[in-house]
Amino acid sequence: MNEDMTPFGLSLFLDEASRRGGVDFHLHSCFSDGAQTAEELVRSVLENGLQAFSLTDHDNIDGVPYVRKALSRLNAKSDIRFIPGVEMSARFEGREVHILGYFTEDQPLILKRYLARQVRERQQRNEAMIKRLNELGYDVRYEDLSRYGGEKTLPGRVHMALWLVEHGAFSSITEAFQKLLGEGRPAFVYRERHSAKEVIRVITASNGVSVLAHPQEYGWCDHERLSKEDVEQTLMARFLTLKKAGIHGLECDHGGASPQERLLMRKLCEKLSLICTAGSDSHGRDDQHAPMYRGSWYKNGPS
Repeated sequence: MNEDMTPFGLSLFLDEASRRGGVDFHLHSCFSDGAQTAEELVRSVLENGLQAFSLTDHDNIDGVPYVRKALSRLNAKSDIRFIPGVEMSARFEGREVHILGYFTEDQPLILKRYLARQVRERQQRNEAMIKRLNELGYDVRYEDLSRYGGEKTLPGRVHMALWLVEHGAFSSITEAFQKLLGEGRPAFVYRERHSAKEVIRVITASNGVSVLAHPQEYGWCDHERLSKEDVEQTLMARFLTLKKAGIHGLECDHGGASPQERLLMRKLCEKLSLICTAGSDSHGRDDQHAPMYRGSWYKNGPS
């Protein structure tokens, strides 16, 4: 396969491959809050018949070389394209959004330096949330979180939720977030969010392609408050602001988006000359996230 290893070539590939289907450009492993090891994730990719995929752990690219090794070891034909990626938190219009970065190299130096700062901030936030959980009567310790991942896992709120489920306080990860760990809940602690413009700039400086993750999840498609026309107009304004900041595209075909939301995002991408990407956001476990896409039923794109 002839691959254009420039950011422009990568953006074209992400868009064209997502429109064809049979790909999944939003996957998590145990290096962040996913359940699968790199090898387990690659095995799932092969079993599902995907033609291309990306690992997009939160604020973390440590799993990328492990996926490379597993793919080389398990995929004899070597015909699956792997795109190194990351999912980064950012601040936009006063709220948290997530931005996906896709790269032409596995370990961009500028990105690694930025992520090292993010890790320190995440650790400080984790410690503050553990303190709140203790004050609320939950006897969890920071070191307990390491039980829910591998040696190199970067702990976070999902791991706290897993501890709460195991110790009987809640029936599911979703319930733990809704009642205790989600934004505005008793154990939630804010951490500094860099602006979307800054995160996009880091991705661009790392020869990457930036994509707004799951745009339907930020409350911007609320038809109960706004008419269809108003939703479209406000989305256009938001996405235009992000385009001016340098973003390349939207995750139109996210695993949690409805068919109507997917069509709307594609329509807006065409109007704004942005790329569309497809990603399930699979975390490798039965929870609120969609399962990994399959090459068969996703072959012609989602309906």
